[in-house]
Amino acid sequence: MAGISFLYIGIIRPTQSIIIHKWVAPHFESQLSGTTDIAIVSTDADQIEIAGHFPKTKFELPFNGWFWLTLGLFLTSKFDRMIRIMTYYHLALFAVLYLGMILIINGWSWLAYLFAIHEHVYKVLFLVMGLLGLKTSTRYKLL
Repeated sequence: MAGISFLYIGIIRPTQSIIIHKWVAPHFESQLSGTTDIAIVSTDADQIEIAGHFPKTKFELPFNGWFWLTLGLFLTSKFDRMIRIMTYYHLALFAVLYLGMILIINGWSWLAYLFAIHEHVYKVLFLVMGLLGLKTSTRYKLL
């Protein structure tokens, strides 16, 4: 778990910050140039937040801190299948988040509500599954 923490803090998070500030934010700023009702309201090391005639909607890069925390839990509990599922899920997020943001910019603002719900549900889902797996693997080690 410590190795994952050092990898994330030392390499992944700084790389994500560069990606957000050098490529993602400028790309979406150029996409927003024709619209006046949607704006990028904040950028962080691993996320971009937009607002308009819908609630502020946060788009986090896939493979962010939540991924690495849950990966550590899954590795500890030896949930190899869940590691693969979570990894495929985050790979799919690259396309889904990009497409979702483009569609929201182009007027499909109702999608912002779905992305806001997703933002909260997926974190809880993977963390709970990781903690349950950790509890299960600990129980078997004690027996």
